[in-house]
Amino acid sequence: MFDLVINNGLIVDGNLTPAYTGNIGIIDNKIIEISQNKMAGRVVYDATGLIVSPGFIDMHSHGDFLPLLEDTYRFSRIKQGITSEVVGQCGIGPIPYNYKTMGEYKLYTQPILGDLKGEWGFTDLNSLGKLITGKMPHNMGYLIGLSALRSYISGLEFKVLNPREMDELFAIYEEQLQQGALGLSMGLSYLPGVFSSQEELIELARLTKKYNGIIMAHIRSHGTDMLKAIEEFVNLSRKTGARIHISHCRSYKNKNYGIKASQILDYINNIRNEGIEVTLDQHPYTSGSTFLNQLLPPEDRELDKYEDIKYFNKVEEKISNEKLVIDGWDNLSLMVGFKNIYLPTYGQSIEELAISEGVSNFKKLIEILIKEDGKIAMVIKEIFDLEEIGLLLKDDKTFIGSDGLPSGRPHPRLFGAFPKIISDFVRNREDLSLEQAIFKMTGSQIIGFNNRGILEVGKIADIVIFDYNLISHEESYNGVNKSPLGIEKVIIGGKIAYNDGKVLGNYGQLIRRNIKNG
Repeated sequence: MFDLVINNGLIVDGNLTPAYTGNIGIIDNKIIEISQNKMAGRVVYDATGLIVSPGFIDMHSHGDFLPLLEDTYRFSRIKQGITSEVVGQCGIGPIPYNYKTMGEYKLYTQPILGDLKGEWGFTDLNSLGKLITGKMPHNMGYLIGLSALRSYISGLEFKVLNPREMDELFAIYEEQLQQGALGLSMGLSYLPGVFSSQEELIELARLTKKYNGIIMAHIRSHGTDMLKAIEEFVNLSRKTGARIHISHCRSYKNKNYGIKASQILDYINNIRNEGIEVTLDQHPYTSGSTFLNQLLPPEDRELDKYEDIKYFNKVEEKISNEKLVIDGWDNLSLMVGFKNIYLPTYGQSIEELAISEGVSNFKKLIEILIKEDGKIAMVIKEIFDLEEIGLLLKDDKTFIGSDGLPSGRPHPRLFGAFPKIISDFVRNREDLSLEQAIFKMTGSQIIGFNNRGILEVGKIADIVIFDYNLISHEESYNGVNKSPLGIEKVIIGGKIAYNDGKVLGNYGQLIRRNIKNG
């Protein structure tokens, strides 16, 4: 007798097999049988009329602290069918942590990672793992962030590391790999990773290759210099053989600042023809979200300097200059206009706030950054193009990442990115078949979650059951994010973890590279 049986569901197995009706038998945490045979079990669920698929795997999340945050954030993954996620992204994860050098970094990352309301009681993957064990509603695997590593050595300081500091940086990274980190993440337009030398990046890539990890990168530019930024990143693989993945790979809608999706794909496919397998991810929204201080050039983010009116005027003139090019910085305010720089915390755009107070957009921006001590995220509306998202999604090696930010009033991608892929790009637009979408939403093979992401005998029973006709999520930016519709059940490690709108337990595990899970 099985512990759990799922009967009569339309199985989409995550391996591009055409959907078929069948039954699944589970004992303990493993799938033991998939067949047309009738099965008996201690718990039997009739999934007639529903889709049964592997649990979704979020390839790009900033949910590093989710097990320690309030339930609104903590349950945002499981309620949309996510059973595993890859965190530590864009170079700005929380580990390793050095309280002596990373106080400023801790404040800097709060708009992205969320606020723990106190001291960070960990230093590395092992100690963070102990802190979150038993509190995880879903599985989590950690990358080690370039900005975290640099901050561990020298804070947010703009400097060239000396040989002793670089040796220390490499040793700290290797220690995290030995503890089971999945690899390296780079945020090459974020502080302080934007200041890293090629020598640093190449040696970090060599270490990643040594431990068979992966490098996932927010590349230096998604604008007109995007191909140059891709080339910089790909060269790390050429020189070291490390596996590489480009995060949220897309260009900007405003073609004065971006390039076409077709150019991106042509360039990447030429690289793949060299024998370098480049994988990608993206989310399904035309709006983006990041630190509000990204509106300022990297060297102009020290807020106390703006007390000097000459400095204030100099930077205001700088970001108004359409011809100015700064390596590692995209001029978002010119790209979309301050009318599309929306602040969920305030419920208005910067332009709306500025007009209501009779001040300039730039003055309002600086006022808000100072008031919030820089700890505020923005939503950038109309930054991406819907048709180009659809084109990039069709790429065989593009997978799905929510890029969810669990702080303040979050962008809806934290709560509904995966249902939106099915409702918008499968059911409505028909850019993808359901089988293709599930493959992209469960792409464990690129990250090393080898026992998950496929419905197959012997694999761990991480499963989501949903109503294809109902699955959806409201795209709201007013801070009120409802749970997605259509998610019936989520099973993690053979246990029903989410059922009929209720989270039933914390069955998630910390997934470590090269360490057997389950």
